[in-house]
Amino acid sequence: MFDIWGFLLQTLSISGVAMLILVVKALFKDKLPPKWQFAVWGVLGIVILIPAGIGGRYVLFRWQLVVEVIKSWFGDFSFTRIWLPVPVITKISTTVSDWIFALYALGILVHIFKYVISYLNLKRVLRMGDELGGEKLSRIQMLATERGIKMFKVIEVYDLPSAFVYGVFQPVLVLPANSDVDEKIILHELFHLKNKDTLWSVIICLLRCLHWCNPLIVYCANRALNDMESRCDQYVLENLQGEERREYGLILLSMANERFSKTPGSTCINNGGKNIRERIENIARFKKYPQGMQLVSICVVILLTFPLVVGAQSAKVVEFNDSVRLTLASARSIPCTTPAGAFDAYGKAILDRNGYYRAMCAPEDIQDELLLEMVQNEEFGIYPLWNPGLDEWTNAQSGYYIYNLKKDGNNAYEGLFVVELSYPPDGKAEKINTMYLAVQNLRVQKQNGRWVTIPLESFRHVETLKQSIAWGCTGLPGITYVGETNNIRTELSFQTIHTVDSTVTNQNDNFLFDSSSYYDKTPKPNAKFTSANGSYNTKSTFLGTDAEKDLITHIGLSIAPVYEGEKRPAELHKPIGDYTVSSSSTGELWISKKLNSGWGPVVTMDGGGSSYDPKEDIELPLYYAADLYLNNECVAEFDLTLQKGEAE
Repeated sequence: MFDIWGFLLQTLSISGVAMLILVVKALFKDKLPPKWQFAVWGVLGIVILIPAGIGGRYVLFRWQLVVEVIKSWFGDFSFTRIWLPVPVITKISTTVSDWIFALYALGILVHIFKYVISYLNLKRVLRMGDELGGEKLSRIQMLATERGIKMFKVIEVYDLPSAFVYGVFQPVLVLPANSDVDEKIILHELFHLKNKDTLWSVIICLLRCLHWCNPLIVYCANRALNDMESRCDQYVLENLQGEERREYGLILLSMANERFSKTPGSTCINNGGKNIRERIENIARFKKYPQGMQLVSICVVILLTFPLVVGAQSAKVVEFNDSVRLTLASARSIPCTTPAGAFDAYGKAILDRNGYYRAMCAPEDIQDELLLEMVQNEEFGIYPLWNPGLDEWTNAQSGYYIYNLKKDGNNAYEGLFVVELSYPPDGKAEKINTMYLAVQNLRVQKQNGRWVTIPLESFRHVETLKQSIAWGCTGLPGITYVGETNNIRTELSFQTIHTVDSTVTNQNDNFLFDSSSYYDKTPKPNAKFTSANGSYNTKSTFLGTDAEKDLITHIGLSIAPVYEGEKRPAELHKPIGDYTVSSSSTGELWISKKLNSGWGPVVTMDGGGSSYDPKEDIELPLYYAADLYLNNECVAEFDLTLQKGEAE
């Protein structure tokens, strides 16, 4: 937690879980044993230690929406970050919210200091005690041995209200020196020893300190301590009969005392008369639970743990018809958790001209501008409310594509965003077998725990032959490799194309084979790329004289990629025939073409393609090894080397 908003999100998420656990405990109050009543608090403890909202998740309710709405009214459009469930001060307090957060962090230290002092005071008192020996010690050791409990040191101290256990790593059983302690109470404390309850008391104390200003969590911490006591009461009662159980309740009533109450690292946690009375009521309702209830208890805890710890993913923007501000807050509450998710949110924002989708992947520094633009457009009746910087409407059903995706460090990617236009841009005529594209270089990078999309340029138009842009487009730039030999310059343009599948198929319930498909424009903030294709095209340009050119009747190429750490292949496939275009799954390509009389200096040598694992970054070849064939004879071996600054 880096600010008060992070704490608010964390404590709201925890409060929802706490309320649910209290309800469940009330429903199972007399149905499941005290051991379960205490164990179920472990679910809340786990949730407290997990950063709220991590990975775009929420528990029970989209608390991120509440936080973002409150923040927007304070003019704060920063991203809410929770990398740790504890406060981290990263800057000097300059605003009211900073000071509130600093006071919250200070409150944690004050509470920890208070409990440390309580622990040290108790330790000081115990130093005046004497180690127990003789028959009394032998009797206690016998009680422990009979129940398989490992014994530690026992001491007696004057003026103590009751027996208790002290210490986490080397616990000590402490007895009042000025009175005889009933064996039932000693048995109770031995069960504390067996269950390492002094350690649990420290953990509960730390969690209470972490959320000291949330009365619900403080209440739950006190309930957890009391349930821990009730669990040991149950163990004792199971070893007693009839009248002994009533006597045990009377003994507890006489022990009500606030001295050293809730001291961490000890079992001095009876918390006065109120909780003693509650424990006595539990004793009055005492019953032995059948063995099968243990399995039921475990199942109930597991059923609670999984949904509350895993949570659900925030994915859909909640639209408030009468409020742009609230809808934008909803969009900001949905972080893009993957690079593909950031590209997808931006792509869907362009296709749908939807500013709410843009807010999902927009960096912090333009969130307020986005709000201002959309609020003003709504006031003036301008629709759509957001202008993506593209005057033409896109062909939404063709989707978008990311060309030439490349990784830039650990937390950034760059690529060419490509969409098809529904009609020619201004000044362009509609032509047969021609399509128009809008392209824009984009960068997605991690910002405060989420991925955001940053345009690196304005949209520009590309006119190209009508073709499938899902498998490469000759009208778009590629990553170019170039080599030259025997007066022939050869270029290979390599393109990568990444997509997120958003096709939805509707099946007609009345007809088995009747279905229709459409492109779903709803963003997928947690998306992974579902396909990654590679496409390459080659061309050769003759640089010699016309007389030299006329001597060439056939031209052929054989090329193969060579990656970092690999050696040049010893032999490449030989292109044979008048017209040959073949490729392999490894990216090797061999081409042979018969040239007509008077052929031009540029010869298109065709190309190929392959599919890649979309989960992996595509590795570019270090270079391409190539053999040049003229008139079906190999005349040269050469390399096609990567040209820097291409593919933009």
